[in-house]
Amino acid sequence: EQLKADNLFGDHELANQTIEEMDLLFNYLEALGCIDKISFDFSLARGLDYYTGIIYEAILTDAGKLGSIAGGGRYDELVGMFSGQNIPAVGVSIGIERIFVLLEERAKESKSVRATKTQVLVASIGKGLTKERFRICNLLWEGDIKAETMYNDNLKPQKQLKFCFDSGIPLMIFIGEDEIKDGVAKIKVLNTKEEKFVKLDELVGEIK
Repeated sequence: EQLKADNLFGDHELANQTIEEMDLLFNYLEALGCIDKISFDFSLARGLDYYTGIIYEAILTDAGKLGSIAGGGRYDELVGMFSGQNIPAVGVSIGIERIFVLLEERAKESKSVRATKTQVLVASIGKGLTKERFRICNLLWEGDIKAETMYNDNLKPQKQLKFCFDSGIPLMIFIGEDEIKDGVAKIKVLNTKEEKFVKLDELVGEIK
């Protein structure tokens, strides 16, 4: 409205047509309830000459963030260069690497980044229990629980615990000779250090 009132472009037909199109656009944006997210900027420019109308950028406004993460505009003649048909088009390109950087930062802030999707590490105390660990892994896999174990026969508890912490695995299952004899396993929640013994046939239900 201010540009219209100032008659900034005089009788320039293309410029005044552009103002009319912008007026229509802002009316639509207001109707959609998102006009507060839009800023009109005369200084905005795109480096390609196939644009035939509006151009735009998507910008992160949080302090210290990356700035522009997407850009595009209208290019009525671009598709026709390849198809032979005059097809109006509007498009946008997204800076996927910048998006990934942002997502990684947010994930780190929420402490949700994990090196693996594994939910449970099956660990053992004592020698010769690899086969039993494999059996428990298989039991969990059949219950659609992501589990793994370390592939050494004689592992120290601290090494297994460190692997769990380093990988961001939230749960550990410990077995030893006594647990095998009693048909149970010890579940340890790493964040809370909570521990409890659970019967092997109840493991899947307990974890879920």
